[in-house]
Amino acid sequence: MPNRILLTLLSTLIFCCASTSVSAIEIKGWLRETPDYPQYQGLQYFFERLAVNTASRYTGRVLCCDDMGQQKDVVPKFKAGEVDVVLFYSSALVADVPEIAVFNLPFIFRNPDHMMSVLNSDAGQDMQELLQKKGYTVLAWYDGGSRSFYSRNKLLPYASDFKGQKIRVPNKPELLSMVKALDATPSTLAFDKVPAALKSGELDIAENDFTSYYNSEHYKVAPYYTFSYHTVQPIAMLISAKRWASLSDADKAAFRLSAQESAVQAAKIRVKRDTEIRAKLEKAGVRFSEFRGATTAISLMKSAYEPVIVSPKATELMVKIMTGARTKSE
Repeated sequence: MPNRILLTLLSTLIFCCASTSVSAIEIKGWLRETPDYPQYQGLQYFFERLAVNTASRYTGRVLCCDDMGQQKDVVPKFKAGEVDVVLFYSSALVADVPEIAVFNLPFIFRNPDHMMSVLNSDAGQDMQELLQKKGYTVLAWYDGGSRSFYSRNKLLPYASDFKGQKIRVPNKPELLSMVKALDATPSTLAFDKVPAALKSGELDIAENDFTSYYNSEHYKVAPYYTFSYHTVQPIAMLISAKRWASLSDADKAAFRLSAQESAVQAAKIRVKRDTEIRAKLEKAGVRFSEFRGATTAISLMKSAYEPVIVSPKATELMVKIMTGARTKSE
């Protein structure tokens, strides 16, 4: 009899475990970066926290890069519910919500802390509502990194330091306009040709995020890095309308909580990584400065801002961003 009872208990336990495994729902997540980026690790952490916050009723799988194509290829797949959670830059959303292009304007954010403060304020809520009307539900905002200038021959603390310089930027209208507004000459030279151009003097200045500056070894030919934060890139963590509609209120709350926890974790990873990179660059002899000419630069940006500020809502959003409370770090 005891053996029969034991066998019954074991059979029940095996059945329950199997049922739990089968009933777990897999959530597919996508982003364009590889595993060494903070946002990739943040998305992984989101799934870890989601499992905890839903008692393992949901599991997650991270897709990236070419698994589903480039960001522009993933947008229609996301809308169709083929992927559940995505990390999209504003460039993926501007066709549906033109006002989000305000986030791409040069010098619109003072630094990454200011950007995150804005996204978690009334301005961020306004943007979430605009996105929601087009079927995009925001779970959280991520810091996607910031771009600053580096030079082959000098630090660039003031707007006047750019006059007459040759500056390489990506081929984006707002960045080309920014360079011209600074009374400099823009170049869209291919990224792999930048080191030789800086070394020869064909270029004076380039710009990129801190990690790319280090990994590409541009610091060896341009050892002067100025934290201008002229572009700070927000990333929206979005959940598909199909998946969102399938969730109970309790599950929706768990998804939002997990997303917020993941954004905090990704930010910690980014700070740690940037601190480590700066220490390596300082050891290599790179000199750093803060950009003190943002107010002057903004006053010159009319040609960069006008094509984007074409609606009352976009104008209102820009004003809210630029007049928001200053952060502790400023």
